[in-house]
Amino acid sequence: MKSISTSFLLCAALVGCAGTAGEGRVAAPYVVDAADEAAVLATMQSYVDGFYEGEPAHLERALSPELVKLGFLRPAPDEPFGDPMPMTYAEALALAAQIGESDAAPRDKSATKVEVLELADKMAAGKITAFWGIDYVHLVKEDGAWRIRHVIWQSEPALAGN
Repeated sequence: MKSISTSFLLCAALVGCAGTAGEGRVAAPYVVDAADEAAVLATMQSYVDGFYEGEPAHLERALSPELVKLGFLRPAPDEPFGDPMPMTYAEALALAAQIGESDAAPRDKSATKVEVLELADKMAAGKITAFWGIDYVHLVKEDGAWRIRHVIWQSEPALAGN
């Protein structure tokens, strides 16, 4: 009887966990600091602004010098993705400067969306939707400031029916 009770409790716990995972985001068992959430959003927005405005200074504020970025570019929605494109901190700053000099990026940010997906004391995860596609970012809090440490991105996914 003892093993049946233990099995029942274990099963009930697993079913309860499975229920929360299906909701798309596991509820954090900790308090989210509103100031940290605002700072994470501001950091992600500064990252976007760096590329939209061609301003490396925005990226200097947003990115960790230890940035690891990997992207998948597709020239057109009906074409295949190219090879993975890694990028370092220095390369991101250079790209922003190149965009600023060429005026290549659209200045209209109305389609941009910046979201905090998860936030803890020293780390956060976010999603950015911009003219180039979708970025998932990991941020770390270093010396009281939030910085983007990892980025993985791709061009916009194919639309349904394409």
